[in-house]
Amino acid sequence: MARFLNSSRFTQLILLFIFGLLANAQGEIENQLIDHYEDFSAAPRELVYVHLNKSTYVEGEMLGFTAYVFDKFTKERSLMTTNLYCVILDENEKIISQKLLEVKDGIAHNTFNIGGEYISGTYTFKAYTNWMKNFDEQNHFQQSFIVLDADNQTEIKPDKQQGIDVQILGEGGHILYNTINTIGVIAKDNKGYGIPYLKGKIVDDEKSLISEVELNEFGIGKTLFKPISGKSYSLEYSINGEPFSKEIKAIKKVGFNISVNDLQDKLAIKFATNDTSLNLITNTNYYMVIHNGDDLRVIPFKFKEKEVLKVIPKTDLFAGINIITVFDGNKKPILERLYFNEKDIEQSTLVNIRSKTESDSLNVAFKIDDFDNNSFNSLSVSVLPTGTKSYTHHHNILSQIYLQPYVKGAIENAAYYFRERDRKKAYELDALLITQGWSSYDWSKIFSFNEVFIHPFERGIDVVATINSKKDGGLYIVYPTKNSNTQIFSLRENENVFTQKRVIPFEGEKLRIGEVASKGRAPGVFPQFFPSAFSSFNKKYDHLNPTLGQDAVAANTIPELSLSSWNKAQELDEVVIEGKRQYTRLEKLKRKSNGAQIYEIDNLLKNRAMPLWQYINSRTGFRASYDAFNNNFTISNPRVTWGPSTPMVYLDDALLTQGGSLNILSTINLEIVDYIEAQTSGSGGGLRGGQAGYIKIYTSPDYYYRNQQSEKLAEFDFPLTFDAPQKYYTPVYQFYKTRFFKEYGVIAWFSNLKPDANGNVSLKIPITFSEGVSLYIEGISNNNSLVSQIIEIE
Repeated sequence: MARFLNSSRFTQLILLFIFGLLANAQGEIENQLIDHYEDFSAAPRELVYVHLNKSTYVEGEMLGFTAYVFDKFTKERSLMTTNLYCVILDENEKIISQKLLEVKDGIAHNTFNIGGEYISGTYTFKAYTNWMKNFDEQNHFQQSFIVLDADNQTEIKPDKQQGIDVQILGEGGHILYNTINTIGVIAKDNKGYGIPYLKGKIVDDEKSLISEVELNEFGIGKTLFKPISGKSYSLEYSINGEPFSKEIKAIKKVGFNISVNDLQDKLAIKFATNDTSLNLITNTNYYMVIHNGDDLRVIPFKFKEKEVLKVIPKTDLFAGINIITVFDGNKKPILERLYFNEKDIEQSTLVNIRSKTESDSLNVAFKIDDFDNNSFNSLSVSVLPTGTKSYTHHHNILSQIYLQPYVKGAIENAAYYFRERDRKKAYELDALLITQGWSSYDWSKIFSFNEVFIHPFERGIDVVATINSKKDGGLYIVYPTKNSNTQIFSLRENENVFTQKRVIPFEGEKLRIGEVASKGRAPGVFPQFFPSAFSSFNKKYDHLNPTLGQDAVAANTIPELSLSSWNKAQELDEVVIEGKRQYTRLEKLKRKSNGAQIYEIDNLLKNRAMPLWQYINSRTGFRASYDAFNNNFTISNPRVTWGPSTPMVYLDDALLTQGGSLNILSTINLEIVDYIEAQTSGSGGGLRGGQAGYIKIYTSPDYYYRNQQSEKLAEFDFPLTFDAPQKYYTPVYQFYKTRFFKEYGVIAWFSNLKPDANGNVSLKIPITFSEGVSLYIEGISNNNSLVSQIIEIE
C-alpha cells in the first residue's frame, strides 16, 4: 500500500526547499561581490602628493617642490617605483615644462624655473607614475597655481563671484516621502568655492516652515527633513538681500534611505522606509558593502519593519575612508554613503618650537613628538611672510592620501579637516561627505575589471644590448654613469644579448660599452631602452583653481625678477647642525670601510697615468702583475701561505673574481681611478670575503665625460634621462617692507629636512624685516606617520 506525505509535511518540505534556494542565491551574490572586488583590488596601487612651496608665483621665481609617493592601501612609502613624471600644463593643457625625477625611499624633490615662457594665468602641476596609467582612479597628483607677469598684464584683477549653484542632496542619494531624511545643502559660486554662512529654510507649498539650515564657511550644511506625500518643497535663501528659491526635486515615493550616526566607539547605520514601500520590499535581500578601495566587507539585510539598524564597532571599520554601498538582488548599487573613520590615522605633531635671531638670520627649531631615531623621517618646509596670499593649497599630505582619491568632486580647503582635528571638524567633514554623493569608484568598472597591466612599474631605465657581430660569447663592460657603477657582462657561446637594469642616467650622460680583448675596436652593439620616452598622461579629476581674492594687484607693484637674480641670491642651508665636526672625504670613506685602507687618487697621480697594477704593487700590500704577451692580469696576497691567494676583486662594486677574468684591469690606469679600498686580511669582505682579503677599485665617472671620443667604446645617447635635483634659490627683492612682498613674496624653501638623533629639526631663515614668518610643513615621520602643520613665528 502506497504511503503519502500529509499536506502539512509536504508544505514544510516545499518551504525548506524554497528557503534553501533563496539562501544559496544570497550566498552566491555575496561571493560574487567579494570575488569581483578581490580581482579588482589584487594589484597594488600608488598615490602621490606633491608639496609646492607656493600657490602664486611671480615670473622669475623658482617653484620648489617635494613629492611623496605612497602605497595606496597601506599608506606607507612606496618603494616600488623609481620614475616620477612631473609636468606643468597651461590652461589649454599644453605642456610648458616637464621633468623625470628619481624617487628614493618614496621621496623626490626638485625645482621648476618660472621663466619667460610663463605668462600671467593659471597652470596645473601634475605628478604621476607609469603604473598609475593602468587604473581609472584618482591616484595621481594635480594642483593649479597662478603666475603673475608684470610685463604682460597691466593689472591682475580679482576673481568676481558670478552665479550661485545650490544643491540639495539626500544622505546616500535618496530623499523619501513620509520618512525622516538627513539632507545636505551645498552652495557654490561659479569657481566651485562655497558661499559661506548662507542661511536657508525649507518650506512647503503653503510656505509653512519645515526646517532651517545654516551653511559653514565652505558653504556646506545639513538638516533633517520629513516630506509628506502630496506636498512640494523648496529651499528659500537670500544673497545680498535678494531672495532665491530652490525646488527640492527627486523625492521618492518608494524605496528607503540611509542615516549614519557616530556613537563614539561605534557607528550606527540605519535604513528607513515608509508604509508604501514596506509592503513591496519586505524580505527582499539587500547587501551593504563597506570598502576602502582595498578590503571589503558584505553585510546582508532585509526589511521586516520600517527600520533596519546595524551597529558596527569602529574597530571593524577601516582607518580613513569607508565607502558604504547598498546593492539589490541584481547586484545593482542603489545608494552610497561615505564615512571617515579617524581611528588609526597616524599623524605626528611638531612640538618645542623655538626661534632665535642671530646676525642676518633667524634660527628656528622644533621637535618631532614621540620621535623614533631608527625610523625614516623627511620634512619639506615653505617659509613665507605671515599674512601671505600665495599659499592657498586645498590639500595637504593627509587629505591628499586619505580623502582626495575616494571623493568624486573637488574639495575646498580639504587640508582644514586634518589640522588640529576636533569634534567640530569631524562633524563638518561628515557634512561634506554627505554632499559629495557617490564616491570615485564606479561599480560597473569593478564588475568588468580586466586584469591586464600594460604599463609596468618603472625602476630607472633598462638597457637591452644586442651584439651585432657573429662571433659567440665575449666579456663586455658597461662603464659607470654618475649614478650607477661599472657592470661586467659575460656572454657564453650562442649568447648575444645582455640587460643592464635600473640605470639612472642624468641629462648629458651617455651609455658607454666596451669589450675586453677587442684589440682597441669599439664593439658592435645595438641598445634598446625601456622606457625610451617621457610617459604621457591624460587622466584628470575635479580640482579647484586658486584665486587672488578680492584685491586687485597693480602690475607696477610686481617686482622684476629675472633668472639671473638667482646668481645673487642666498643659497639656503638645508639643516643647521651644531656641535658636529666636518669630516673630509677621505675620513668619510674610511668610516664606511670597516677598517680597510683607503687610497684616494689625487690629481697629481691621475696626471701621471700610472698603470693600475704598478700602483697596487707599490701601495696596497697586494702583488699585481700583467703579462702583456699572454694578456693575463693577476693579483695575489703575499701574506697567504696556504690555500687560494687571490683576493676578492671588485670594479665599481662588480665582482670580477667569481668565475670571471681580471684582464679588464689591464686597460686601466690611475687617470680613471677615483679611489681604492683594500683589506689584506680575511675580514671585512662581506659574506664572500676569503682569507686573501679583498680589493675594491672605484673609477671616476668624470673621466668618461672628459674623453668622449674614445675609439674603444661604443657610445650612445640615452633617449630619456632623469633631471638631477636642483638647488632652490630665493630671489632677491629690491624692497621687502611692501604689501606685495608680504602677500606674494617668498622667504625660503627646504625640500628635504632630516631630524637629528633626538628628533630636533633646525633651519636658518634669512631675515627680511617682515612682521612675521609662517612655516608650512609637510612630510613623514617615524616611518609611516604623516606631518602637516603651520608654525607662525613673530
